[in-house]
Amino acid sequence: MRYHPVEPFSVRGAYVLAVVWSFQVRQGREDDFEQLHGADGDWTALSRRSRSFLGSSFLRELADPRRYLLTEYWSEMLIYEKHLADYGDEVAELQTRRLAMVSETTPIGLFEGLDVPDRFGPTWSRRDGR
Repeated sequence: MRYHPVEPFSVRGAYVLAVVWSFQVRQGREDDFEQLHGADGDWTALSRRSRSFLGSSFLRELADPRRYLLTEYWSEMLIYEKHLADYGDEVAELQTRRLAMVSETTPIGLFEGLDVPDRFGPTWSRRDGR
């Protein structure tokens, strides 16, 4: 998913961009997918390398346990795009691994954070203290 740069926005002095994806995972690959995108997974570890990454939410649908939503929180669009470019080879490798696990990937969109609390984003994606 490629987005055009947007002007930063301010919510009580904080910038929050949410990148939201939906994935339909192949039967039997749920554990692998959860390991890849979970709090201690390779995708999250790569995102943590960026100073702009604030954390993520990783959700599984109750009615369809093979459908997942991933929301990544970033403080700057330009740094998010730079992260994708700087780590392009690693991102591509992780995307290739993910492709074997999913039957459908849907970019839901970019969202701006509204009424952002002083404490940024969900912390479970940052549980190892980074």
